Amino acid sequence: MVVGLEVHVQLRTKAKIFAPEAVTFGERPNSFVSWVSLGYPGTLPVLNRACVEAAIRLALALECEVASEFFFSRKNYFYPDLPKGYQITQEAAPLARHGHILLRLPDGSRHRVGIERIQLEEDTGKSLHDQDPFDTLLDYNRAGIGLVEIVSEPDIRTPQQAMAYLAHIRRLVRFLGISDGNMEEGSLRCDANISVRPLSQKEFGTRVEIKNLNSISALGKALEYEYRRQVSLLEAGQRIERETRTWDGSQTVPLREKETADDYRYFPEPDLPPIRITAEWLAELQASLPELPDKLFDRLISEYGLSVEDAVLLTEDRPYADYFAALTDVGVKPKVAASWINGPIRAYLNEAAVSMEEFPLPPAQLAKLIQLVEDRRVSLSAAREKIFPYLVQHPTESPEEVAQKMDLFLLQDDGQLEAWIAEVLAENPDKVETYRKGKVGLLGFFVGQVVRRSGGKADPREVQRRLAEKLA
Repeated sequence: MVVGLEVHVQLRTKAKIFAPEAVTFGERPNSFVSWVSLGYPGTLPVLNRACVEAAIRLALALECEVASEFFFSRKNYFYPDLPKGYQITQEAAPLARHGHILLRLPDGSRHRVGIERIQLEEDTGKSLHDQDPFDTLLDYNRAGIGLVEIVSEPDIRTPQQAMAYLAHIRRLVRFLGISDGNMEEGSLRCDANISVRPLSQKEFGTRVEIKNLNSISALGKALEYEYRRQVSLLEAGQRIERETRTWDGSQTVPLREKETADDYRYFPEPDLPPIRITAEWLAELQASLPELPDKLFDRLISEYGLSVEDAVLLTEDRPYADYFAALTDVGVKPKVAASWINGPIRAYLNEAAVSMEEFPLPPAQLAKLIQLVEDRRVSLSAAREKIFPYLVQHPTESPEEVAQKMDLFLLQDDGQLEAWIAEVLAENPDKVETYRKGKVGLLGFFVGQVVRRSGGKADPREVQRRLAEKLA
């Protein structure tokens, strides 16, 4: 298998790339359009500087060579969702070339994938085929939104590598803040070019393009299917046709013959001048880059001692990493901070169907709650199951006052705790004997009995420590 990917990243800027209307998603169809994006005669494109800067920051993060000068081209084709009859894109002079990604695969190995080019262009409108029984409907709200196209070298050899590549791009654009990377909303889209060849053959086989893969799992499944299809054709002595196909969820199906550059009749966009990128501007954008996910991933493991699983989750999206940094900055231990973010916080976000950016509890407030647990003033279970849900709804209230109001402070009377432990051990002599014969799992039973007897006022960790000493 030989695979190259073309990934389209929809830019999260305030305005479109060449037109003044706002960038939106899910709004009433055709309510964010202008004469410019609809291609009315006499209108001219005006380049949005924010789109150029977003594309350059992505190119720098992918270690590309950024051009000192680039220009736009017209790509001519006629399709209902392209109101001008051409797309403003780049062809002869892209914004950047020759970058690379060093993929981290699930088995711990690394695989290098080259980046051939990065180009800036405008998005098309959206065709809706399932809204009307007779007609295809067109929504032009998306037409003219800025896109960055990332074209990889044909360095991918397995579906797993392809999926890791796409996940890396999604994570990177989220960290940079240039796109939300939501494939289900179309702000990150992927086309795959795949061919097959005998193991001994150096030349590539005939390439087939699979268009509009809308999830990472769909990419993997489509490549697996298309690989088997092409191998079957070759083994049967048949030719592989150069064509464009699409994935319907279970198989790839033909769309059309593959277009060539001649079909698009590229020529320089006459209404936009070349763009020069000065060394000063480039240095300024380089300095604006955050710590990138791969570097942060390594640091979370090497400096903070986090597990691979925790590091993966914290580098999934920048708001998680920022919240983690804020917690550790106010003194929360890294492993404790990670367990709260990847535990109760993620559970809340999933249940409420909101993003980390919308999480209402400030890090300083959560740190105070965590400190109550660390000081053994409230139990971890009470903090997570009772105080935390309340604070999420009332984020300005004091964790200490909430614990007081809910009567959740742990018992500090050592004598009473010792009495409860003695009572539980005296009432269960057979289990004590079984424990001492090697069934150490019974320790949890004893802890539960003491905590229940205390009405939840006993600290489970302290109870466990004392029980272990007495049962030794």
